[in-house]
Amino acid sequence: MAKKVLIALGLMTTMVFNSVSVFAEKSGEETTAEGYTEESEDYTAVVDWIENGDKNIFGKFYYPSDYEDGKSYPVIIMCHGTDGTHAVYEKCQWPMKMAENGYISYGFDFCGGSQNSLSDGTLMELSGETMLSDIDAIMDYVKEQSFCDENQIYLMGQSRGGIMAAMEAGRRADEVAGLMLMYPGFYMIDRLHEEYPDLSVIEGQDTITDKRDEFGTAFLTDVYDWDVAGTCSQFKGNVLLVHGIADTTVPYTASLDALNNYYADSSSELVLVSGKQSVHAFDAFYEAGQEIAWNAAINYMNEQVELNSQAE
Repeated sequence: MAKKVLIALGLMTTMVFNSVSVFAEKSGEETTAEGYTEESEDYTAVVDWIENGDKNIFGKFYYPSDYEDGKSYPVIIMCHGTDGTHAVYEKCQWPMKMAENGYISYGFDFCGGSQNSLSDGTLMELSGETMLSDIDAIMDYVKEQSFCDENQIYLMGQSRGGIMAAMEAGRRADEVAGLMLMYPGFYMIDRLHEEYPDLSVIEGQDTITDKRDEFGTAFLTDVYDWDVAGTCSQFKGNVLLVHGIADTTVPYTASLDALNNYYADSSSELVLVSGKQSVHAFDAFYEAGQEIAWNAAINYMNEQVELNSQAE
């Protein structure tokens, strides 16, 4: 099947960020109590903690301003990337844009997902499997909510959150209606193998230090043998990938490879953002890139919701 690759031209700028670590922000002043509500003309955000075993996940539901009790809505679960929190999506205005278009979303902090995570857990406990377990718990919780259309649950992921969302969609393919991936880190496992050709080099170590942070060796050991291609390709629905051509953290070819291999049998689409603003995490800093990504995602959601509604 011929794959659809769109190149969107953005404005040129000289500011360049090459790592999602710039997202790490202190949120000590943020009100985190269960049920705390923030209201605006376009959306309402409500804090909702979700249990996952002995851990508690911090997150917020973002509702459209015209939300009606008794009505069911598509729900988007938003998975942040390395060093991030739910605040990444707020910075990018993803929940707000989705609410403006009639969709509910849930933005959350992975347990141990960063030094700034409001969820339980530490970086020492973080692993690929704990991240998927968090998404599992959130999906199960969301499905129980009266406002959720169980046939319209979508996953969105940025960077490392992208590969996690894609893996989750593959594992629970029959329960995920669609998948939106922003500069997904599909090369993560390949790079891990390059850096650690033999895991024996870290045997006996509790922690590993990379350029940004110290984290537990559990993150390496439980993803090392992941079959990313085999798992991700289990999801047969249409996928939206958005990637910047100037991305040096995760080259856009990662998304191109995924489009042509993992999602070859679907009508998936890759939107490439060009220009100097098209670096990793461009949607948090550049208005031109934001508009391109927002429009692509909203068009995708509108089309998929209609398709999935017809299939019910």
